[in-house]
Amino acid sequence: MRVCLLALCVAAWPHRATAQTSHSVEIFGGYSFAHDPMNNISLPAGWLSGGAVGVTDWLAAVVDISGGYKAVDAFDADIRLSAYGVMAGGRVSARLGRLTEFGQMLAGVVRGSGTAFGFTKATNAFTLQPGAGLDYPLSERFAARAQIDARFIQNQPDGNEAGYEYRFSAALVYRLR
Repeated sequence: MRVCLLALCVAAWPHRATAQTSHSVEIFGGYSFAHDPMNNISLPAGWLSGGAVGVTDWLAAVVDISGGYKAVDAFDADIRLSAYGVMAGGRVSARLGRLTEFGQMLAGVVRGSGTAFGFTKATNAFTLQPGAGLDYPLSERFAARAQIDARFIQNQPDGNEAGYEYRFSAALVYRLR
């Protein structure tokens, strides 16, 4: 009986005609700054890029690729740190006057590496990345974006502890339609 009621509700739910559905597409790219408060490490030289495809007027599927870098002089040697992330997930958004505010939940892999004295250590870790931001329209197709994310990084079998980092981003958004 419950299955029949559920099927009836789904069938009766009002749907927009397929020809009227607008699947917006956007690409974005810009600067990012990441900070790991647990280890007090910042990666000030960073970038992000990605894209999103609208599923509904308020929901989009998102892909986010980013990198962050830092070089430190210590003990007469260059220590280089880097982190790369490849994430995908969903974003919900709503207009607030001229601004579009959004929240998103992404999941993926972060690869962190450090090089010192000619040796490199790298790890890959599953990561959850919730975030929020605002888009300010510059024209019909372009917008400026400000965004903050938190990355929750899982434990690794080789002994690396779970951690988290914050990422602050400023990007330019181009909407294809």
